[in-house]
Amino acid sequence: MVNEVMRRLARDQWVRLHGTARVTVLVGADARAVYLAWLALGETKAKLHDGDDLDRSIRDACTHASANPHDAVAVCTTRAALTAWRAGRTDRLAAMVDEGLVEISRATTSTTDLPLDARSAAEAAMFEALEATPATAGRFKLNEYLSVRFGNVACEVDLLSRDDGIAIEIDGIHHFADPSCYRRDRRKDLLLQTQGLLVLRFLAEDVLADPRDAVTAVCQALAHRRGTR
Repeated sequence: MVNEVMRRLARDQWVRLHGTARVTVLVGADARAVYLAWLALGETKAKLHDGDDLDRSIRDACTHASANPHDAVAVCTTRAALTAWRAGRTDRLAAMVDEGLVEISRATTSTTDLPLDARSAAEAAMFEALEATPATAGRFKLNEYLSVRFGNVACEVDLLSRDDGIAIEIDGIHHFADPSCYRRDRRKDLLLQTQGLLVLRFLAEDVLADPRDAVTAVCQALAHRRGTR
């Protein structure tokens, strides 16, 4: 599914931001389009290798990733080409390829139109960042519903920790530019607060660019909640 691909790309981004070399290896007919759409959402600079010489592309990508671990580096190829290249290899290049492999199937992209949705991509980035942080790992769930209604439907929270009473909402820029969206968000904040939840809101483009500040804020909120319970 698209969400699984976004979560994997977000996980690779988090690993790189923490200084560990990671080459994302995308396999599939739509791999290049999906990756470029992901990069566009976060306005991320990246080196994309998708030439005819797969061995050279992988070597160049791994060299770049090792020298510049914070840079987004990816290789796009086909399953057949990757299988042929990978056969019998046990070296570091093969290990890096295995770590960064992402399958992009027709089923993955058939349910959505490119480019990807910025809000969903940011939710995936935030979730993976929280899962990779010891203080918050396992505490939050994506797209959870509450037993109260907001409008005509059950109230949905982007990321929710029921045990800690913390709700995280990821907002696109239109939430601030459109008065109706702004008013709706304030009504939702009030509803969440009446349910005893501490509400944290983050801008999607900030989370996509680098979720570390948002994770720090969540850790601070978590420490506060623990201290008041």
